Amino acid sequence: MELRKLKSFLVVAKELHFGKAAEKLNITQPALTHQIQQLESELGFELFDKAKRVNNRKVELTEAGAYLMKEVSRVIDLLDRTLKSAKINSEKNKQLKLGIPKMSPTSEVIAVLQKLQLKFPDTTFKIVECSTVISVQEALFKGNVDIGITTLPLVFKGLDYQVFQNEFLNVIMPKNHPLAKYQKIKIEQLRNDKWVELTKDLCPAILEDIEVYCRNVGFSRDANIVQEVSNVELLVGLVHVGIGIAVFPSYYPTNLEGIVSKELVFSENTRLEVTKILSYKETLDDEYQQTIKNVW
Repeated sequence: MELRKLKSFLVVAKELHFGKAAEKLNITQPALTHQIQQLESELGFELFDKAKRVNNRKVELTEAGAYLMKEVSRVIDLLDRTLKSAKINSEKNKQLKLGIPKMSPTSEVIAVLQKLQLKFPDTTFKIVECSTVISVQEALFKGNVDIGITTLPLVFKGLDYQVFQNEFLNVIMPKNHPLAKYQKIKIEQLRNDKWVELTKDLCPAILEDIEVYCRNVGFSRDANIVQEVSNVELLVGLVHVGIGIAVFPSYYPTNLEGIVSKELVFSENTRLEVTKILSYKETLDDEYQQTIKNVW
């Protein structure tokens, strides 16, 4: 027995008019009549007095129909309240996993979390650390996280995103570096410098672009890399003691005296942009998708 038929019966029982009941249910009167006939057949007794409806064109409940109306109303009211309570309980226990690259600045992660929690007060967010921006995208693709902080470009299909920050690449160097007095430094001015580098799997696309620009002006930066490291703190520390200079996002604080961060300029006075995004699967709940797009 379908719940839909019982609900239709209740509307007819309250209206005592098939036409008005059909209008409230947004179905045709013949369809409603057919539902009631099916329900009576399943129950094995009449719900409405057919004789009075045929002879007097009046809809009246039978004694059994009146009893069923009372009991079904009570049961459906209980069911509706139970479903509402279950929904509220479900919303209170919603959890989304937020994937972040291990090298993400703490201030950036906190800022993103604060905005998400403001928009989704009934949702808890569990941080999942991933090794690189690409591994965040992979975790999204595999369903291991629900939302992820990463950068363009997206390399996995089925992902969507919202930009939350656009920054540029700088170069960091000791304060005593000969070029430290300049605000902007052209990449060709650094042809004789030694470089300290984050391992290429942390941000492969950007590093490949830099090497292309370097080769266009006659040198290979890759050939001048003296040390590769896997974390930002060590990278900054090595620059600080003069091991080499390094490419560094302008949004990321160095937190060390004795180091300066300068604009890094490439061909035709252009700079390399880093587009930070909040990415998610296209199958993520529509409410979350629309809200995320409206946050930034």
